[in-house]
Amino acid sequence: MITAIYDCRSKQEYIYRTNKIREIAGASKLLSNVYAILINETGLNIINTWREDAIQKKPFRKEDFIESGYDGAVIYEGGGNLYVLFKDKDTYVKANMEFSRRLLEISYSVSIITAFVETTDSFNDDRANLYLQKEKSKKLGVYSVTCNVLPFTQTDRLTFMPLSTTDKKENKVTSEASLKRKAYFKYYNKDSELSTEVLDSLVDEKGKDSILAVIYIDGNDMGNKIKKCTEGKDDYAECVTALREFSLHTNEYFVERPISAIEKCLQAKNETEKAVIEENPRKAHKYRLIIGGGDEITIICRGCDAKDVADAYFQELNNTPELSVGIPNTSCAGIALFHSHAPFADVYQIAEACCEMGKEESHKPGNNGNYIDFHYCHSGITNELKVIRKQQEAEYTLRPYRLDDFKKFIHVGQILRSVGRSNVKSLGESVVKGESFFRFDVQRVRAGKYSGFNDLADEYSDNEERFKRMIYDVSVVYDLWFGGENNA
Repeated sequence: MITAIYDCRSKQEYIYRTNKIREIAGASKLLSNVYAILINETGLNIINTWREDAIQKKPFRKEDFIESGYDGAVIYEGGGNLYVLFKDKDTYVKANMEFSRRLLEISYSVSIITAFVETTDSFNDDRANLYLQKEKSKKLGVYSVTCNVLPFTQTDRLTFMPLSTTDKKENKVTSEASLKRKAYFKYYNKDSELSTEVLDSLVDEKGKDSILAVIYIDGNDMGNKIKKCTEGKDDYAECVTALREFSLHTNEYFVERPISAIEKCLQAKNETEKAVIEENPRKAHKYRLIIGGGDEITIICRGCDAKDVADAYFQELNNTPELSVGIPNTSCAGIALFHSHAPFADVYQIAEACCEMGKEESHKPGNNGNYIDFHYCHSGITNELKVIRKQQEAEYTLRPYRLDDFKKFIHVGQILRSVGRSNVKSLGESVVKGESFFRFDVQRVRAGKYSGFNDLADEYSDNEERFKRMIYDVSVVYDLWFGGENNA
C-alpha cells in the first residue's frame, strides 16, 4: 500500500486571474470540487465515506481497506490537501494519469502537486514524509503553461493566454475563462447569480453610495492546531479519526456558523429598516459569498455594513469550541472598500494583503488573537498594500487592529459623530499636517464643548499618539461606518 497526498498549486492565482465575478466564483467552485474528479472520474473504485464515518464515529482501519477490494480510500480532506490510501503504486500512477487528463478538459490550467510514501504503521511518520516529498515536488516538478502563443495570436491582456473561443455575446475568451464560466453556470443558480450588474444591486444607490466591501477572512495557526490534535497518537486509526473530526469542525466553526451569524446580522438590519426597504427594496442589506470552505471565507457586502459583518463573524467564532484544546479559534480579517466597478481581482488582493498584515501581527510573540485591517481604495490601485501603507499611511494609522482594539476604535468613531463630519475630517487632516496642527484642532473642537469628545480626549491624554492614529482611521471611513444614515 502507499499513502498519497494531493494539493493544488497557486490556488489564489488561478481563482483571481480575472476581474470577472462569474469566472472567480466558477473557479472557486471548480477548485472546491477538484478532488471529486480524482475520486469519481478516473475509472478507479475509490471509497469516499470519510465524512459519514467521522459523523458516525466509525474508526478507520487499514485492514478493512485491504479486505474491501477497493483501489483506493480517501483518508480525509482538509487544509486544501487530500490524503488517499492506494493499494499499490501502479494504481496511484494510473489514477494520476487519468486525473491529469480530466483536469485539462475541465479546467484547462489547474495544476496539481502530488507525492506518495510507502505506508507504514505510523501515520505521523508517513505524513511528515509526505510533506517532505510534496515540497520536493513543488520545487523540482515541471510547471509549464498549457499552450504557448505565436506572434500573431490574439491573447488575453491579463493572462496572456490565447483567445480560443467565444462567449454567448460573441466576445473572444480564453479556454480557461470559458471553463470557469461553465463551472459557474453548473454550480450557481439564478438566485445566487454573480456579475458586475448584480454587484450594482448590492449598493444603496448607484452614483450616490456605490461603495462595496470585499472581506477576506482566514484562520490563524491552523498548522499547529492540526499538529496538536494528533499529539500522543501514532497509528492510522487514532490519527485519521482525530484529523477527520478536526476537518469537519473547521468548516463548521470557521465558515458555516459565522456565515449564519452574518445572515442574522443583516436580517436584523433589514427588520429595523423594514418600512424604508418596503418603499425602496434596493436599500435592503445583502451579501454575496464568493469563497467559503475550510477556515477561509471571502464575501462581498455593502461598504457601510462591513464593520458589522466582521463583528458578527468574530462574535460567533469566539463562541465556538476550541478545535485543539488550549489553542483558541482565531482569524484575521482584511476589508477592502471599493467602488462597485473597480477591478475585483485587484480589490481582492488588497483585502488579502490586509488579512496578511493582521497575521504578521498575530505571529509576534504573545500576540496570538483576532485581527482586523481595512483599506479604502479611493482611486485606481497602482501598488501593493505594503507599499501604499508605507508611503502614505504608516505615520498616521493604527491598523491592523487587534479585535478588542477594533471595538475601541468603533467606540471612538461613534463618539466622534457628535462633533460632526466637518470636525472629524478636519481632525483627520490635521494628523497628516503635523503634531502642532493636530493639538490646535483638538483644542478647537474641545472649545465647542462636545462632552463626549472632551471625555475621550481626557481618557487618552496619556496616550495621545494612539488617540491621534485612531482619529485618522475614523476619518478615513467616517462617511461609511459612522456618519451615514445606516449608522444612525
